[in-house]
Amino acid sequence: MERAVQLLAMVDQFGGDGLGVSELARRTDIPKSTVFRLLHTLENSGAVERRGEHYRTGPLFGTHLALPDDPLVAKVQTRLTPFLSVLYEQTRETSQLGVLRDGELLFLNKLHGVHRAHSPSRIGGRAPAHATSLGKVLMAFDRESADRVCASELVAFTDRTITDGEALRVELAKVARTRIGVDDNEYVEGVSSVAGVVMDAAGRPVASLALTGPTTVARAGYEQLLLDVCARASAAMRD
Repeated sequence: MERAVQLLAMVDQFGGDGLGVSELARRTDIPKSTVFRLLHTLENSGAVERRGEHYRTGPLFGTHLALPDDPLVAKVQTRLTPFLSVLYEQTRETSQLGVLRDGELLFLNKLHGVHRAHSPSRIGGRAPAHATSLGKVLMAFDRESADRVCASELVAFTDRTITDGEALRVELAKVARTRIGVDDNEYVEGVSSVAGVVMDAAGRPVASLALTGPTTVARAGYEQLLLDVCARASAAMRD
């Protein structure tokens, strides 16, 4: 049982990408034959699922939800996931990709970092735009969405969540100047994130990229890296 738990924890760390049998054996120091046997058992229970040669967390844990059947969503996920990987490789922090849909943040991808951020986000899931760095940086450049959210009831998730519409407008004006959104323990206590915005050829916000982790992530100096990666991601969306 202990080895199965260790294996499942390792699979979960790598989100939608998953890991192959050999890599799982290397990372957990469990014999390859044992890893293969345990994966078979975990797969039968729905705890993991196989995609090609890789295994990822399965439907038992609801890690992934169906994404909208939207060509733009598919384009954003395909073109921007490589830039998500760049953020992960440069920082080893949890990296996330999101878009705004109906005043909420929709997560399109997530790569788990070495610091386990106990965030409820999952691919295909949604989160409140006003309490997330990804949502803030998108609203800062989307007046219609910002007006809708600022006029709505802003739910408090921690004692640091902005719950006043006018205070949120002030925050969004600051984000528009810096092009960086910050969630400092506003959605989940003990978890922070910083995000940058990705623009299309017309200068409209199409997605945001974020680094998420312990409280220190919001103060780790990742802003310039995000700006640089988001600038390159914006160029990729103009083709």
